[in-house]
Amino acid sequence: MSKLPSSTRQSDEIIIRPPSELLRFDLGEYYQYRHMFRALVWRNIRVQFDEVYLSFVWVWVRPLLYVVVFVAFRKLSNANVHVSIPYALYLYSGLILYYYFVESTMETAGALKNDAHLLTKVYFPRLITPMVPTVANLVNLGLSLIPMAIMMLWYGVWPSWRIVLMPLVVLQCMILIVGIGTIVAAITLTNRDWERFLSSVLYIGLFISPVIYAPDMIPEQARVIYLVNPAVGTLLAFRSTAFATETFPVWAWLYSVVFSLGVFILGVRIYRTAESQFADKL
Repeated sequence: MSKLPSSTRQSDEIIIRPPSELLRFDLGEYYQYRHMFRALVWRNIRVQFDEVYLSFVWVWVRPLLYVVVFVAFRKLSNANVHVSIPYALYLYSGLILYYYFVESTMETAGALKNDAHLLTKVYFPRLITPMVPTVANLVNLGLSLIPMAIMMLWYGVWPSWRIVLMPLVVLQCMILIVGIGTIVAAITLTNRDWERFLSSVLYIGLFISPVIYAPDMIPEQARVIYLVNPAVGTLLAFRSTAFATETFPVWAWLYSVVFSLGVFILGVRIYRTAESQFADKL
């Protein structure tokens, strides 16, 4: 019997195993598909920048327009917003992180619909899909920091050593985004109303989070209820890492961390449970 050529070898075999019980996903499998994850992230970035030559400018325009409008209203009303840094800088720093949170959460919630053509034809770990927008939108957040740095130089506001903690605060925000997004993505398979409900809640969140005003404006008796919102600790911590005059909100941020991890674990479990319905519902 003739021997097979030396160049002939067995084809690679992919074995799909049940996920682990803790978070219901296999880290080794996700590492194996890291190249696909990178390709999908790069696809999302290209969509934003390829056909819009001044897209990086549009990233700045929206928060800066809000800054102009709200600063004008503050001057006309002479309102005390209880901030220790120039109001324009306080407002802009809150807007860029909150916009990142809103846009990434909405895109994560709609990721199943946007990638339906891949999910129904190609096998890959399904949790990659909702994680892509959260990572891709970091580019916009990074670009948004450029005007903030210029404003800091203009007003003479300097960061402290806490700036090294900024990536941790952003990571906590990303965990919260994926958690909320996966929950909504899973339940919208059978009811699309939840996506609109999420959009409304996120819009209201702009006014019940410390984006355009400081928590000191909230009456003392209502502040405990106000701090239930996990975005409060995240936004305050983000500003504290950027500006030396802002005190780091240790307990508020730790609450946001615990809340984000809880939502993330819940979201992953719900999402993985719903995976068996993807092919039928998409």
